[in-house]
This record gives sequence, C-alpha cells and structure tokens, in this order.
Amino acid sequence: MTTRAAFLKLLTRKLHPVLMAEGFEGSGQTLRRIEGPVIHVFNVQGASGGKQCYLNLGAHLDFLPTEGGGQVAPAEIEESHCVFRDRLDPPAGEAHGWAYGRSMEEAEETVEFIVSEWAGPGRGFFAKHGNYPQGFLQMLRETDLARIHARTALHLARIALHLGEHSIARTLVDTGLAKAPERATSLKADLERVLGN
Repeated sequence: MTTRAAFLKLLTRKLHPVLMAEGFEGSGQTLRRIEGPVIHVFNVQGASGGKQCYLNLGAHLDFLPTEGGGQVAPAEIEESHCVFRDRLDPPAGEAHGWAYGRSMEEAEETVEFIVSEWAGPGRGFFAKHGNYPQGFLQMLRETDLARIHARTALHLARIALHLGEHSIARTLVDTGLAKAPERATSLKADLERVLGN
C-alpha cells in the first residue's frame, strides 16, 4: 500500500512543476496563482480513511467576501473560501477521490493520469474563471437563471455590481431572493444588501 506521504511526494515532483510553469506559487498541499483581482487555488485534501485524496480547484475575486462571508488575504485564501469551486475528478468508478494505490507503480500511474487530466478539466476550470473582466462579463450573460442556485446568484450579483452591470445585478438579486429557501434569512439579507435595499 502506498502511503499518503509517498503519494504526495510523487504528486509534488510531477504535478507541481506543471502548475508552477503556469504561474502557481507555494508549497505543500496548496498552491495559488494571483493575477489582478483573480485568485486561483489548487489544493490536495486527504480523504477520510487515509487511502485517497481529493484535488480541489478554487477561483475567487479579491473584492468578493469569501464563502462564509469573511475577508482573507489573497496569499492566504484556501479553496474552501473561494466562491467558485470544483474538483479534478478521478476516473469513473473511483468512488472516493484519487486512490494512493497498492504499490508505487500504481501511484505513479495515478499521478501520470492526474498530470494528463490537468491539461483538460484542470486548465478548463481556471480558464473559465480567469479572464477579468471579459470572462466574468460573459459568465454573467450566459447564466441560466432558471437553473441558478440562490447563493450563486448572490456571488454573480456582486460581480455584476462591481462591473457596473446594475440591471444584471438587479435581475440576479431578484432571482436569488425568489429561489432562496424560506429559512435562509442570512442569504436573503446578503442579497438585499447587494444593491443597498
């Protein structure tokens, strides 16, 4: 059985140089890339059971409150603070994250696959949340209001307001308020505050 430490060492040796060549900085399990207001976070999170890990992707804008409502310095932000989050998923059938493997050979195969997956889904996530302001304007215009979650509407309304898109912000606030569960009083209050209601 490959240990977590051995797997992380292998991941650091193979994947970190790829990330750092693309502007990520840091060491250990969290790397960040800061370009203007855009903050990107890559994080390795151990799964319960000690046999696998998750590869978390986060994107944030420095003028937004963090997920949960706080403020964190860009150089210290964690993936869990980001308003846009995803995971680099393992192959179909892997139920709980990326398995460390039963041998170093298996671990090496897994890490090679992770590096290849970075080129598609990993880069794709960050590209979608990378071009400010144009990429975020496009995101606002392409948002499907019928499928949006109330909390996502809050984040996008704040972005719209920051970009001077007041009518889009108003529509997002109204949509968020309509979709927010009755008990979500703090979420509703945050939505109402976006436009100073």
